[in-house]
This record gives sequence, C-alpha cells and structure tokens, in this order.
Amino acid sequence: MILWLQVKVYLRKKWQLLLYCLHSLIFVVFLICFQFFLLHLKGPETYFWIEKLVGLIFLFYTPKFFFIVFNGIGRFIKIFSKSVGHYVLWFSSIFATFVFMILLYSITLGRYCYKTEIVPVYLNQLPKAFEDFRIIQLSDLHLGSYGKSYPGISRLVKEVNALDPDLIVFTGDMVNNFASEMNPWMKNLKELKARYGKYAITGNHDYGDYTRWSTEEAKQENLKLFFKNMETIGFQMLNNNNVPIIRGMDTLWLAGVENWGNPPFPRYGKLAEAIHLLKKNHFIILLSHDPSHWRAEVLEHNIPLTLSGHTHAMQMGIKIGKKRWSPAQHIYPEYDGLYQENNQFLYVSRGQGYIGFPGRIGLRPAITELILKSVAK
Repeated sequence: MILWLQVKVYLRKKWQLLLYCLHSLIFVVFLICFQFFLLHLKGPETYFWIEKLVGLIFLFYTPKFFFIVFNGIGRFIKIFSKSVGHYVLWFSSIFATFVFMILLYSITLGRYCYKTEIVPVYLNQLPKAFEDFRIIQLSDLHLGSYGKSYPGISRLVKEVNALDPDLIVFTGDMVNNFASEMNPWMKNLKELKARYGKYAITGNHDYGDYTRWSTEEAKQENLKLFFKNMETIGFQMLNNNNVPIIRGMDTLWLAGVENWGNPPFPRYGKLAEAIHLLKKNHFIILLSHDPSHWRAEVLEHNIPLTLSGHTHAMQMGIKIGKKRWSPAQHIYPEYDGLYQENNQFLYVSRGQGYIGFPGRIGLRPAITELILKSVAK
C-alpha cells in the first residue's frame, strides 16, 4: 500500500518513470560490477574497488530507503490527517539528507579521523618498574583497502609518535590478502617509534585465505613475504612465542599467538607454545587477534592482560559516556574497549582501518594508549 501510494504520486509522467527505471538500472549495474570484481580480480586492488562500489551503494541507496519508508508512511497518514502527514513527509526529506551527510563524512574524512583513547589498566600483579608503562595498540589496518593517495597512514604514524610510547603492539590484519598491499606504506610504518620496540601478531586476513591462489606454493611465498615486510618495517612477529621486556630490575613477558577464532575463522594459534616455560609468577601480556579466544582458552591461564582486535566494532556504533551500542555486540560479547573477569583483563581495539564498507559510522577509528598501573586509585 505504502509503495503503491508513492508510485502513484511520483510516476505520473513518462520522464518520471524513465528516471525511476534509470535509477534502478544503476543499482543493478553496481551489483554486476561488484560480482565482476569479486570473481575476476585476484590482486591487491580487489578489495579497494569492491569497497568503492559498496560505499557508493550505501551512500545513495541507504538515504533513499529511509526516504521511501517515511515518505510512504507520511502519505498513508495524510489520508486520515493532513497536518500530521505533512510533518512526516517533511521529516522524511530531512532524515534522508541527514543520513546522506553522515555516510558521506564516514567514507571521506571519517575514515582517518582518529580518536586517541587513553585507557588506564589496574593490575595487581604488575611489576613495580612498569608502573605507568605506556603501550600503544594498533590493529586491523587492512592496507589493501586504500588508494595510494590515502592520507590516513601518514597521519596515523604522526599521531602515534606524538604520544611517545614505551611499546607499540599490532594485533593483526595488516593486509587483506596480499603482502604487496604493504608496499606503498612501508616507509611510513617504518617511522613508528617506541622505546622498547614494536611487536605484532597475525590476524585471519594476513594468511591470504580470502583469495584464490594458483598453487599452495604461491600462497606460502606470499606469507613469507608478509613476514619479511613486517620485519622490514621494524615489527617483531610473535608467532606462538614470547619475548621479555626488561625495565629496570623487572621483566614483563609479551606473548603472542597466531590467529585463533571460532569457525569459519582459522585456529593457527597455540597458546600452550606461546607461554611455554613461563612460570605462574611471570607477568604476561598476551596478543591474540580474535577476542573470542579470551573466554575460550585464555581465562584458564594466569594472563593478566590480553589485547585483541578483529571486530572493528563492525565500523558502526554509538558511544556516549557509559552507554554504547554496536551491531558487533550481537556477535562478540567483547567487541570494543576494556573488559574484566576477576583479575584478568581484555582490551579489544576497534582498529584504524576498514574492510567491506569503506568508512566508520559513529565510532571513530581508535588509537589506544594503555597505561599500566599497579594499584587502583
């Protein structure tokens, strides 16, 4: 009924009908192009073009959807009350314009309008020398999603270095599939500086599992190149192992596992290997890409703090004070921010990059500065 009322009103003339059909045809062309890029492009540019198409579809058709719904409701109400119906019609135009502007910002400036989140973490077991030790957590850059003119990476490096961190950790998904996605950004990422070094783990995308390879050997060569690139930009990979971070007379053990997730995500992570030979009184910070790992395995061990990424908070949400919402919460109980279970903590970064939809709606990309503290004040 609602759709018929709108068609009856707006498509009275042939040129209006032609314009309506043309608009629908453009949407069909978008879908065909989407399938073409998805099935035929197998290089680093695949995600870039797919995401451009997705962004345009969202930008033009999401406001249209809301306009159709509210406009139709307004015309239906107008049958019974002209004044109320008029206000609903007015609201449909205003709301559609608002949605358009929000989406336009999210896929332009909003992509790299980083928010530095300062997070104090109070840990009873923290060695004294690591009081106020500052860790910058980065995650989910997805470098293949950007064009070469993208200013977000250089801005990210500048903002991180301005924080003068003690340690930088990266919790997975540097690329979408291909090690060569890093090539335009190697120089920038190499400039990231921290007093006690830079460490990283693999995310589910870093293995190249989401594309078709001519041979298994080609896939393995891509992974080898990825590890080489990470080394070149100064990140030490923690592939199911650990390293000591020594400050003064105390030691913090930084452990990392390869990706461990619930199906369909791979489980390459081996927590037992990562913390092998570490004693119960050793203070451990664990890097694990997927936050699902925390409740599944990590809580069974004496690991005070785990750092994860992966969720992106689905690149959409609202956070006002203590109140927050994101569609990610319906999939991941821990999707963004700091979580606690007894004396163990998990911090989930919503990351700095994007994949699928080329932007961030509501929740800005985050640079996290974790400040370790021994006693709650």
